Amino acid sequence: MKKILFLAMLLPALGFAQETKEDVKSEDVKKRFTISGNYTFSDPSQFGISLEYKSKKTDNGRNYSQILNLSGAKMDYESNIADIDGDGFVVELGSRTYIEKGKWDGFYGENFISYGNVKFDENIAGLGKFDGTYSYWSIINPNVGYRFIVGKHLCIDPSIGANWKWEVKGKGDIDNKNVDNFVFRAGIKIGYNF
Repeated sequence: MKKILFLAMLLPALGFAQETKEDVKSEDVKKRFTISGNYTFSDPSQFGISLEYKSKKTDNGRNYSQILNLSGAKMDYESNIADIDGDGFVVELGSRTYIEKGKWDGFYGENFISYGNVKFDENIAGLGKFDGTYSYWSIINPNVGYRFIVGKHLCIDPSIGANWKWEVKGKGDIDNKNVDNFVFRAGIKIGYNF
């Protein structure tokens, strides 16, 4: 996690060539979508695709967009018996507001409504089969980040945030006692504007 935070702080200092305001304004109408690959380190960790639709400006002149993240999920469930790995999915739907007026890059704040579902199915030597499902909902899922536009189409988008999960009662051997409801997140997206 320290490496991701260091990268997030280092990227602005590297001075990537960003488009001028005139370029952004003239190309803005044509580039309404960004599709990205994403990775988020959290509990569960996520890896997948993200689609951002640049929708409108807010009343105060800041740009606003909607985002859909479809991700696979990996989670380590630490029970009293053993550490068990699970696989599943996370779906997030949210909005993003860019801080600097009239721009589709730079600092932003965002929040998601999310649903996650992770299944565990593992044989533990001497103890038998561990089988269950962990799932949660979240509406308090804020992130802050900085979006870089490199050239005309490439976007690099590091972010940090938190997730407060409302857990659904675990199924099978999952009892939710060994899972934190409040977790921190750090992630990166690399995408293409079109």
